[in-house]
Amino acid sequence: MIEFILLNVQIPHALLDHIYIVMVNTTLPANIGAAARAMKTMGLSKLVLVAPKTYPSDDAIALAAGASDVLDQAMVVDTLEDAIADCELVFGTSARSRTIPWPLLEVRAATGIAVEQVAQHQHKIAIVFGREDRGLTNEELALANYHLTIPVNPDYGVLNVAAAIQLVCYELRMHALAQISINDEVSSANANNAPQMPINTNLSMDWDEPLVTHAQMQQFYPHMESMLADIDFIDPQNPRLLPLRIKRLFGRIQLDRVEYNLLRGIFGRVQALARGQWPPETLLHKNKSNQFNNDPNKPDDSLDSLESQQDNQPHV
Repeated sequence: MIEFILLNVQIPHALLDHIYIVMVNTTLPANIGAAARAMKTMGLSKLVLVAPKTYPSDDAIALAAGASDVLDQAMVVDTLEDAIADCELVFGTSARSRTIPWPLLEVRAATGIAVEQVAQHQHKIAIVFGREDRGLTNEELALANYHLTIPVNPDYGVLNVAAAIQLVCYELRMHALAQISINDEVSSANANNAPQMPINTNLSMDWDEPLVTHAQMQQFYPHMESMLADIDFIDPQNPRLLPLRIKRLFGRIQLDRVEYNLLRGIFGRVQALARGQWPPETLLHKNKSNQFNNDPNKPDDSLDSLESQQDNQPHV
C-alpha cells in the first residue's frame, strides 16, 4: 500500500459536504468501496447509490479500507431523480458524443464551478457517475446541467469508475484549498451578504446550430410579452419590472436558432388558443374527413404537421 503525506490544511467541512458523489446502478460492490475510500482521502463524505446491483456487501467494506463510515452514511435511492432532487447544480460524467450537444466541461473546469457555487451560494452539487459497462443513458445525462469529461488518452480511454471518482475528488479538493485563500481576500467585500449571480464568460463549446442575433431577440421579447398579455399574465399598461426581468433571464443564456423557433412557435400556439383561433378551420375539416377515411396508408395529423402549420402562421 502506498501512503502519501497529505498537506496539513483543514478545509471547512461545509465546503465539500455540499458535494454529492452519485453512483448509478453500480454492478460491483468493490467499486462502491473503492469509491468511498477515494472520497474520504480527499475529504468528501456524501455518497449516494442509485439502485446498486448488490449492496450492502462485504466486498464494499473490504475495499473501503477504513472509509466504512462513508458507506455507513451512504444514501440508497431507487432513481436518479430521487438522488438529485435537492441539488441546484448537477454534473453528469460522459465520454461519448451525444445527439444534442450539452454544455461539456473538462474535469478541472467543472470542479472549479462546483466548488465556487458552494463557496458563494452554499448550493448542493451532484456529480453523477454511470454504470461500469455503459455509463449514463441519454435520458439520465439530460437531467444534468453540465456534462463532465476527463481528458484521457484517446488511444486507450478506459477508466474504472472508482478511479474516475478519485480524479474528480482530487480536483474538488484542490479547488477547495484554493478557495480558502480567495474567501479570506473577498470576505470584506461580501460583508453585506448580498446574493451573487455566477457569470462565466470564458467557457465555450462547439454547437450544432447557429446562435440567434441581438436583432432576433428584439423580436422575441415583444412576442413573449404579447403572449403573456393574451393570457392575462401581464398588464400591458402596467407591466412593472416583468419585461426587464424576462430580458435579464434570457440575457444570461444564448438561444440557438432551433430553440428560438421552438419558443416562438409555443408563444404563437398559446396566443391562438387564448384567442379561440386553434385549431384552425382547415385542420378541423381535414380531421373530420379523416374520420371517414379507412385508408391505412394515409397518415394522421402528427405533431410535426401541426407545428409546421403553426410555423407558417405569422408571429404576433
